[in-house]
Amino acid sequence: MLTTDEAARLLGLARDAHTRGDVLLHLQVEVSRLTGEASSWGSADNTFTSNESVGYFLGEVEGIGWRLEHTGYTFVESGATTSARMLSTGTGVVNHGAVTGYFTFRRVT
Repeated sequence: MLTTDEAARLLGLARDAHTRGDVLLHLQVEVSRLTGEASSWGSADNTFTSNESVGYFLGEVEGIGWRLEHTGYTFVESGATTSARMLSTGTGVVNHGAVTGYFTFRRVT
């Protein structure tokens, strides 16, 4: 998720790119996370957490002198947890991963 330190680092990159005169800026930000635990019954208990500060962060980037041009998103799976089900055949699966946002900005002239 977007921590204060990560936001500061990315804003620094945006300022440096603007100072250099770059025309485009491309940033990657984790916007949500899927986690979970296997239960003793063998079912999946997923938890979805959203990063509510992404909009504010994008506004801060625009405040430096960039205009958001394009966004894209992808789910990056980092693993899964499985457990046998007690009362039926098969297994329960809990996926883990994050949704990453790709944000392309154009320099405001």
